Amino acid sequence: MTPNEALAELLALSAQVCDVAILGESGFVLASTGTVERGEQLARIAADLVAAAGDVRPGAELSRVEVSGDGTGVFLVRDAGRIAIATSAPDSIAGLMIYDLRTMLGRIDAEAAAPRPRRRKKESDDA
Repeated sequence: MTPNEALAELLALSAQVCDVAILGESGFVLASTGTVERGEQLARIAADLVAAAGDVRPGAELSRVEVSGDGTGVFLVRDAGRIAIATSAPDSIAGLMIYDLRTMLGRIDAEAAAPRPRRRKKESDDA
């Protein structure tokens, strides 16, 4: 599944998600909702959150960051070298947001990475 397909699936399933960006390993935007500028803004926010988390816990492996205030939130999940960052609707359920973002990241390229069944060789009648 491509990043755009995974993003579309997330938006179809989750009413809590407002804006989302999927970032590659170096922080470039693979897919996002809204304008290109909004995707780039979310990428900058993600970089700032990752840096701040690194300052709080140096050397720790970052897997998620949650920031909430005034009933809304920003959620960041890192998995397999990618980052998903999303803003949420008021009073969203944090655990569900994290689960949805992690699942979305896991779906990217999952079909291509899944092992294909092997074909059995046909036995010849020449034995």
